[in-house]
Order: sequence, then structure tokens, then C-alpha cells
Amino acid sequence: MNPAHFDVAVCDCFPHLAPVFDRLSDRLRADGRSFRRFASHQALLADPAALAGPRVIAGFGGMRVDAGVLAQAPQLAGIVSVVSGTEGLDVAAATAAGVLIAHAPTEENVRGIAESALLLMLHLMYDLDSTRDNLRLQRPRPNPVRARLLKGKTIGLVGWGRIAQVAAELLAPWQARVQVHSRRDGDIGLPPGVQRAASLDALMAEADIVCVLAGAQAGSGPLIDARRLALMKRDAYFINLSRGVNVDEAALAEVLRRRAIAGAALDVFAVEPLPADSPLRALDNVILTPHHVGHTREGDDSLELALQDNVIALLRGEPPRFLRNPEALPAWRDRLAARRLSLHPPHHPRTRP
Repeated sequence: MNPAHFDVAVCDCFPHLAPVFDRLSDRLRADGRSFRRFASHQALLADPAALAGPRVIAGFGGMRVDAGVLAQAPQLAGIVSVVSGTEGLDVAAATAAGVLIAHAPTEENVRGIAESALLLMLHLMYDLDSTRDNLRLQRPRPNPVRARLLKGKTIGLVGWGRIAQVAAELLAPWQARVQVHSRRDGDIGLPPGVQRAASLDALMAEADIVCVLAGAQAGSGPLIDARRLALMKRDAYFINLSRGVNVDEAALAEVLRRRAIAGAALDVFAVEPLPADSPLRALDNVILTPHHVGHTREGDDSLELALQDNVIALLRGEPPRFLRNPEALPAWRDRLAARRLSLHPPHHPRTRP
């Protein structure tokens, strides 16, 4: 087999995902598929000769693949993100090029993030960290207590994807008032008891808890900036479980430092892992977790299986199970048919004159 030609470019990223890509490599090997392993997606992009060959690129959704990269990869049929996020991928350019983008919004992964949203809401509302410190430091019971009921509060969900929809479902028994902001126009199919906010600004101003669950958009600025943070109530809480780029982190740190809001919980950051000198680390009114507060064994297992199934489906010329850009299917099928035609040109029997 010519080492310059291979079916799949497997791009490593974070150390904890290396075993996942190891098992993808094992699956490809067992399936008789050729592949090359790259230390990062940057290593692949730095090698134009390598980029020209693969039918599939597999890696993390934050890898940068734009129209320029796609133009250098004429054989590319699909890009597969090991997670649900695809913020580094130019979805519009891939769609125009007839390249499918697969990701992993599995039921287990969605449920884990939604459950962790409620975990953090309750953690903040019940002041759990401070209450634990009361015992550890032998402090007296505060009077008045700082904990507040979730019942009757306004919960603002920024984004209305699958995670937000499950979070709203889980919130129903708590008798909270759920408001939603979505970037999509028209009817977004809200269930009973869930209202669409008049605007994102209105949601920020009215909510007792703002929870950001919207996906990041490549090339866009922070969805939550200093101006919007300034709209929040002084006793409100802020949660980000989406992507760090969705929030102006410096502005949020300043708002928390001034105690202009009651507190926050953050599982994602602009730079990960969170730098040791981040001003967020010095604050006592923020819960910081390292981008896996909602990750479970069941969720991780489902992501690994989705990665393998998505890659194998693309290699077989089938649409992947979890497709980010279904609108690309017609162009993708046309490219696939043209490729098969070039590999197996039709036979026209010669006729005598």
C-alpha cells in the first residue's frame, strides 16, 4: 500500500482522548482501512501532500477546517468530531463543497450535560460550597441563610438545542419558570410551560439563573459580553456549559469580583486547561470545573462508539448517524457518484460502422 495514500486522517488532540483514537485506529485496522495518525490537526494542515488524500478527517470539533483547507482536500467526503461541538469547522463552506460533518450529540452525552446543568443550578442556589465550609471551618449557621428555593425562579436557557430541551424537561417538576433564547427564527417547538424570551437582553435582565447551552459559531464574537452581563440582577447566577468563546471571560471575572451578580459556575473556558494565573481562580463566588462536569461513563462510551460508527459509515459511502449538516447530502451524493464513475467508467461496446 502506498503510504502517501490513506483513507482516514486521525488527528489527536487532548491527552484524555488518546485512548479513544487508539480504539478508532484498532477499528479501522480490523476493517482493513488505511489511516495515518497525526499529533494534532495542525500537523495534518501543515502537510499539503497528506491533506490531499484522505476521505475522512477525524478529530476534535475545535479543529480549524475552512474553505481554504477544503480546497486542498479534493477527496474529502466527511469530517468527524469526537464530541458534539463543531465550532472550529466552517459548516457553510463544508456544505457548499459537499462535505459532510458528523459529530456526537448522543443521548447519553446530552443527558449528562443537561443533568449537570441542574446540578450546578442547585449547587449555586443552595450555596453548597459555603455550607460545606461551615462544617469544615466550624463556622456558625448564617442568619439569614443564603440558600434559595429553585421553585418559582426564572431560569433562562441560552440556546434551544437537544441539551436545553432535556434541561427544560428536567426542570418541569421544580415548578420553575423557563425562558429560552434561540438564534433560530420561527417556531422552535417549545413545550408547555416554556416561553421564548422577547430577546436575549430581556432574558439576561429577567432570569434568576442564566444557563448558556448554545453551540459556538465559528468566527463570531462572544454571545455574552460585558453589556449583557451588566443587565443581570444582583442576586442572579450565571452558568456556562457550552464553549468558553461564547462568554467574555474577562468581563465575567470583573462582574464576579465586584459581586454585581451572586455567583457563577463555569465548566468551559476561552483557554483550556484554565491558566494558573486566570483571575477566575482568585474568586470565591464561582464554581470552576475542567470541562467534564457533565461527562459520565455512559456518555464517554457513547461518544467513542459514535466516532467509530460515523467514520465507518462515511468510508462505506453512507450518511453518518449523527449529521451536523444534512443540507449537504445532495451535493455529497453527487460527488460520491462522480467519484465512483471515475473509478469505474461505463463500458460502451464498440459497434461496427
